[in-house]
Amino acid sequence: MDALKKAVGVLLPAMRISLALVMLSICLLFAAEMLGFMPDRSKFMLESRKQVSEALAIQFSTIAPDQDPHRIERMLNALIKRSPDILSAGIRLQNNQLIFQVNDHVKEWADYDSQKSTSTHLVVPIFRDSEKWGDIEFKFAPIAGESASDFLEHPSFKMAIFFLVVGFFIYLAFMLRTLKVLDPSAVIPERVNAAFDTLAEGVIIIDEHEQIVLVNDAFLKKIASPTSALLGKKASQLEWKSAEDSTTDVYLPWQTVLKTGKSSIGAHLKLTSPDNDTFKFVINASPILSGNDAPQGVLITLDDITEIEERNTKLQIMVSKLEESQAQVKEQNKELHFLATRDSLTGCLNRRAFNELFEKAFADALQNNLELCCIMVDIDHFKRVNDNYGHATGDVIIKLLAEILTNNTRKIDLVGRYGGEEFCVVLPGLSVDEAITVAERIRLRIKSESVARYETGPWVTASLGVASILDKPEDPSELNKFADEALYVAKESGRNRVVRWQLQNEFAEKVKTAPEPAEKNLPAPQPEAAKAADDCYHQ
Repeated sequence: MDALKKAVGVLLPAMRISLALVMLSICLLFAAEMLGFMPDRSKFMLESRKQVSEALAIQFSTIAPDQDPHRIERMLNALIKRSPDILSAGIRLQNNQLIFQVNDHVKEWADYDSQKSTSTHLVVPIFRDSEKWGDIEFKFAPIAGESASDFLEHPSFKMAIFFLVVGFFIYLAFMLRTLKVLDPSAVIPERVNAAFDTLAEGVIIIDEHEQIVLVNDAFLKKIASPTSALLGKKASQLEWKSAEDSTTDVYLPWQTVLKTGKSSIGAHLKLTSPDNDTFKFVINASPILSGNDAPQGVLITLDDITEIEERNTKLQIMVSKLEESQAQVKEQNKELHFLATRDSLTGCLNRRAFNELFEKAFADALQNNLELCCIMVDIDHFKRVNDNYGHATGDVIIKLLAEILTNNTRKIDLVGRYGGEEFCVVLPGLSVDEAITVAERIRLRIKSESVARYETGPWVTASLGVASILDKPEDPSELNKFADEALYVAKESGRNRVVRWQLQNEFAEKVKTAPEPAEKNLPAPQPEAAKAADDCYHQ
C-alpha cells in the first residue's frame, strides 16, 4: 500500500507536468504558424493555380478558337485528367453561351456569378484578333482550410493532435525519469533508509540547501506527516518554536552547522505538527562533510522529551503543592505547639512547657558553670480583687501581671504561669543581685501600672521571692521551691516586697519597703525608683 501511494504520488505530478508541456508545445506551434514561420499549403496551391491560369491564357491566345475548337477540347480533357483538383471545365462565348463542358460543368459552375477568378473558380479569357472571343472556365476543388470542416484536415491541427497524444506520453516518460533522478529520497540508498527506520529517535538528513533528503519512520509517526510532505522541503520551513516560548528569533542548530562545519549538541526546540500537536525535542546536529571537508549536509537527530517535560511539569506542580502543604502544616504545628505550651489566658508558658525548659536551662547552667536565678511572683490579696471587682477584673489583673513580666524580661528568659495569680520567672546567666534588681523593677511596675490604668481600682501590688543556682539546689524543682519559700517570707513580712532566699532559712530583705499601706491609700508610683531598677538591668 505504501509503495502504491508513493507511485501515485509521483505519477500524478508527472502527468500534470506532461500535459502542461504538451499544451505549451501546441501553443508554440500555432504561434509559429501565425507568425509565418510554418509553410502554408493553401497559399502554395493558390499560387500554383494562378500560374496554371496564366500559362493557359497565353497558350489559348495562340490558338484560333473558331477554327480549331477541337484542339482546345483535347487540351482541356488532358488537363483535367492530369489535375485531379480541377472538378470541371467549360468554354463560354461572349454571349454567355456554353459551347463545351467537361464533367458536368453547368452544375459545378452554377453557384458562381462573378467575372473575377477565385481560389475555386478560374476564368481564362480567349482572344481572337485582339478581341475577346470567350472564356475558358475551370472549377477547382476548395483549398483545405477554407471551410470549418476543412480545419480538421489542416496540417497544424493534425500536428496538434500528434503532440497531444504522442507528445504527452513522451513527455510523461521523460518527466518520470527526471523526477526519479531529482527525487531527494533517491540520494539515500534504501538499505540506509531501512537502518534509520529502526532507530527509536527521529532522524532527518538535509543537504547543503537545508532541503530534507531523508526522514525516518520514528519522526514521521511522531508528527503524523507523510514522507512526500517533507522530502525536498527546507527543514527551517517546519513550524519550529523556541523551547522557552520567547519572542526572539528561533535558533536552528543545523544552520550553524552548515556555516561552521561543527557539530551542535543539546539544542531544545518545539515543533508543531499538522495536527496542531506540539512536541519538544533535544536536537543534535552533525555535519556531513565532502572530500574537501566542506559541509554538504547535516545529520539531525531529534530526541522527544515531550512526555518527560510534561511529567516534570506535573512533578513541579506536585512539589509546589507539597511545599505549600508543608508550610501550612508547619504553620499549623507552630500554632499547635504554641497552644500546647502556652497559657490560654496570658500567653505565658504553661506549667508543663515551663518545667521542660526550666530543666534544660538548669542543666546548661550546671554544665557551663553559669549562674541561673528563679523568681516566684504572686499578686497580693488577689482574693479581694475577685471578691470586690469580680473574676473578670481578676483575669484582667492577671493579664496585666503577665504583660509586665514579659515586657521586663529578655527573650531568653522563661516566664510561666504556675497557677492562678502565681507566676515563675527563670533568668539564665544573671547573678542573684541582678535578679533582685529585675524583681524590684517588676514590683514597681505592677504597682505603678495598676494605679495609672485604673482610676478607681483595683490597685494591686505583688510579692516576689528570688533564689539562685548558687544556693546549690539539687534540681530545678528544688530551686523553684527555694524561690517559693522566699515568696512566702515576702508575704508574711508585709507583702509588696522582694525577698532573697537564704541558707538555713535565715531570710534577709534585699529591698526594704515601707509597711504595706491600705489598698485604697496606695502611694503614687515612684518613677525614680523604677528608673534606677531599669538602669541596673540590661536586656
